[in-house]
Amino acid sequence: MHLINSKIVGREHDILWQDISALIDGMPPKPVLVLAVTHSNEEQEQLIKMLEACKLTPDQYNIVLIGSQQNVAWHQLRHRLNPYIVFLIGVLPVQLGVSALFKLSEPNHFYDTIWLPAPPLSDIGQHEPVKRHLWSAGMKPIFIDKLYGEILCH
Repeated sequence: MHLINSKIVGREHDILWQDISALIDGMPPKPVLVLAVTHSNEEQEQLIKMLEACKLTPDQYNIVLIGSQQNVAWHQLRHRLNPYIVFLIGVLPVQLGVSALFKLSEPNHFYDTIWLPAPPLSDIGQHEPVKRHLWSAGMKPIFIDKLYGEILCH
């Protein structure tokens, strides 16, 4: 399918109109959407520990794993999963069809949603200053201090 082909917008953006049902099959709407680059079992355990440190329970979040070069349409994720907080781990906004500059490891307001972009899990695990900044400037204010409100299930 070739929806768009111009000098400004190339065919690679056609992916943003493809159905994402297979990627999010069976996921109900939850207040937190974690989008992470596909990773190892060790990194999966690290991710779960990070979410537990935030006092999040599985009924509060969905985890969607995508490839480092994979694009997924934000408008479809938003429509189907209705998150209030989007935690990007190694995923760039452009991979979601979002043209916005976000502060790394800090809360960002965009489209009535709180976005927390973070480096890939491998970088977080290897660099203590990166991990500390993500916790103190991003995760703690959002999830522990609840500066942006309670994280209530839909």
